[in-house]
Amino acid sequence: MNELQRTEYLTALGLTSYMPRFRLPLAPEPLQAPLPPPADERPEATPAAVAVMAAVAGVAADAATTPGEPHAQPDTRPEQVRPEPSADMGRVLGSITAETRVAPAASQVTPVAPPQRQVAPFVLSCWRLGEEVLAVDSREPGSALPVESLFGNIVRALGWHQLASERNKLRWPLAESPFAAAAGADDARDTCSSWVEAACARKPVKTIWLMGQQAQEFCAPAPMTEAVADWQGVRLVSMPSLTELLQEPARKREVWNLLRKLYPEQTRR
Repeated sequence: MNELQRTEYLTALGLTSYMPRFRLPLAPEPLQAPLPPPADERPEATPAAVAVMAAVAGVAADAATTPGEPHAQPDTRPEQVRPEPSADMGRVLGSITAETRVAPAASQVTPVAPPQRQVAPFVLSCWRLGEEVLAVDSREPGSALPVESLFGNIVRALGWHQLASERNKLRWPLAESPFAAAAGADDARDTCSSWVEAACARKPVKTIWLMGQQAQEFCAPAPMTEAVADWQGVRLVSMPSLTELLQEPARKREVWNLLRKLYPEQTRR
């Protein structure tokens, strides 16, 4: 008995065949079960076998007829003519069909959103100087650079060192969890820009400094195509981060020229 016949027997008996997908513990080495021969190699039926099969089919047909009773004769009675429906009946049925017909539902294609670009964790340092400026700087943890001293020098050069100051820090993502999904660029942009908008709503400022790539990409409350833009009466300014200025001192002249253009009175001396 080959594997095909064994499966057919079990199916006829109402038994479900089970075959594990891997070798079970303490199970013997699996063997290839014999398979039925291909269709082109199967022996053809002989004339004697065909005659036997025809005789068996004839006996089965005779057994289906009740003994002692003649075979049923075909019904030769004339077919009754059915009356055709009237025109009024056709109109009534047509109106009912039109009222109850359900319009086919239009197939709706659900757009699939493209996957978000993943964003590496980053840290932002934020300073508020009175009502003048809110500075958001892109930091590189572990760089051990004197960014605080450089920002203090910029503040003293503008004459704002006596203003009330606040310092905060924003980490992205807000909560790191190995079980949470990876943070995307859209999520980072929504969170950081909302944080900046809330900070300006709590204490309005005249200017927002976006220093560095992360601050400019994720914290800008409005799209920026130039170095200076306007957002609801607040001036948005893009400039290099403090880390970039310390790593490339030649860019300090670029920042100073921008500050002289934006604050001519403070940088006049």
